[in-house]
Amino acid sequence: MPLFPLDIRHQEFSGQMFGYSKKEVRVFLDQVADELEELLKKQERELSRREQQQYEVKQEAVAASSAVEDLKRREELISRTLVFAEKTKADIIANARKEAENIIHESELKARRAINDAKQQLSLLEHQYMAIKEQKRQFLMQFRVELQTFQDRISKDPLLSKDNEQLIEGEFKQIKEDIVPHNKQGDKQ
Repeated sequence: MPLFPLDIRHQEFSGQMFGYSKKEVRVFLDQVADELEELLKKQERELSRREQQQYEVKQEAVAASSAVEDLKRREELISRTLVFAEKTKADIIANARKEAENIIHESELKARRAINDAKQQLSLLEHQYMAIKEQKRQFLMQFRVELQTFQDRISKDPLLSKDNEQLIEGEFKQIKEDIVPHNKQGDKQ
């Protein structure tokens, strides 16, 4: 059974004849009780201080646990944000690739159309060139025939032949003489 200072103070001893001095025993017991009381108070203060420390440690642990939970929530939020950012990045890259492929495909189609249009235009120009070339050939052949005809006519023209020229001049003189004497006779009359 534990002893308390109050127990020591109220402790009574039976008296004996040549025993200890009651006054000295009382003083000693009071001193022991005071020291025990002081020790108990000190122990209580120490216990209270430890309880306070434990409470503070618990509070700090709760605060730390709350901070850890908050950090965990933040970490999870950051992790989700990073995952979302990665997904968004992947989506943007995929969309950019698709758009680039569409642009390339569209450009290739436009290029093919332009090439086909150019080929058609070239074919049309080639056809026109061949038609013009054929027209020129026909024109030159026709012109040669007409020129040959003109050359034949010119070569057959009586004025180009000396014999014919003299003959025509003779005929012209004859006609002139036939006309002039009639006028001379008419002048005389």
